[in-house]
Amino acid sequence: MLFCFKKKPLTPKSPPIPSRHPRMEDIPDLLETITTKRGEKSAAAVKRIYELCDVFHKQNRVPMVCSGNYDVLTTLAQCLTQESGDGRHLTCMALNNLSIPTENKRVITLGPSSSAIIGGLCKVIAEDKKDSYLCCICLMNLSFLEASITTMLQHSPVPDGSYPIPPLNNSKSLIRIVENLLKNASTGPKRRSEKYEAVLWACGLIKNLAKSEENAALFGKTEIPNCAVENVRYSTASPSQWTSNSLEDFSLFIILNLAQWPVSRQGLIKAGAVDVIKPIMKEGDLQGLKAVMACALLGAQWADFPDDGSTAAKSISELMTNITGKKGKDGIYTYGVFNLHIATKAYRNLCHAANTVNGGVGESSTKVLDVQSAETLCLQVESDLLLAADNDSDVGGSNCVPIGKTVEYSTLTVDYIKEAASRASGEATADNGRLKFETIGTISFRPLIGPPATLKSKG
Repeated sequence: MLFCFKKKPLTPKSPPIPSRHPRMEDIPDLLETITTKRGEKSAAAVKRIYELCDVFHKQNRVPMVCSGNYDVLTTLAQCLTQESGDGRHLTCMALNNLSIPTENKRVITLGPSSSAIIGGLCKVIAEDKKDSYLCCICLMNLSFLEASITTMLQHSPVPDGSYPIPPLNNSKSLIRIVENLLKNASTGPKRRSEKYEAVLWACGLIKNLAKSEENAALFGKTEIPNCAVENVRYSTASPSQWTSNSLEDFSLFIILNLAQWPVSRQGLIKAGAVDVIKPIMKEGDLQGLKAVMACALLGAQWADFPDDGSTAAKSISELMTNITGKKGKDGIYTYGVFNLHIATKAYRNLCHAANTVNGGVGESSTKVLDVQSAETLCLQVESDLLLAADNDSDVGGSNCVPIGKTVEYSTLTVDYIKEAASRASGEATADNGRLKFETIGTISFRPLIGPPATLKSKG
């Protein structure tokens, strides 16, 4: 007797993961496996995506995101919403690699997947899991694109169909999640722990985001300025031992970047930033330079600056000279670390401190401002005026600062230096040795092109 068995219809299967090293043409099948499978099979496919963009395959990173051939970002964003495990860990690793190229930064932060990616990274950070530090690194990588930093900090997710919620009113916003991360670590996480690494790279993210005045206005209404000051206050290492990209290095940068904006300056003053960073000004390295400029921007008194202000004047004027010359200082900083706006504004405030000492009487506080970079700064003012109409010109500035503000501070600084030099040579008229400084008013000068121009000083 013969028995006939009805053959069951075959269910569609995801393409098998090849045993060889993955290739770019494998990406569609890998994305399908990630989307349709769970557990080990999905994690194995994510691992293949990571291997395609690892340190040995950097050439694949831009095509994977920018070519338009693969929807890698949407799939990885979905993986971030999964429970903690190998798949999500590998997703964070892959996104870290993909966030490095400048071309990818623009697509990730400003493209159609931006909300999903940033939201997924925030979700992981909020859970305070072991992958939080990887998400903070990824966000910091993305924040190096200045064109995206205001958009990033505005991330404030709401359910579909709901009205928008301002970031400061939304516990799920990027700014509140990062703030909570820093506040919850106020007791000081153990160095090199996963918690410490998350706080470290979150501070690196904030350092970049604080370059925008719009972002600084938001930071000024949080506990973040106080957290940055506390990181410096309770450091057990000498400033001379702070390495680049250390928690203290990032925190001092946060203080410096926030100090340049009136909207966030008061929070730093309230946290006692000047008293905390004054001792660091004695250091003759990068940290000392940052402390000098931050103190000047925060309105420190002339007596607070070491060596009767001479060290501060020389270090900031040298920085301005290097910026205009598009160069750094060997072993201290590279070109691009600082912009001309923050340097000229710090020097202008230093002039103010010199002007107000002893009621504005006496020459000793003005002679130190007679620096060799005066002529360079004059040329810089002319250069800025010539290039003012060209927003794409690289004049040591920043996309976050209008060129007019840089010109304004350059003009003021040159005026102060010229008068200081005149006093030092005994050629000044009798004016009690005072430098002319106005916090509010109209600064007029003769432009090289166009009609007479005026700039309003806002302090």
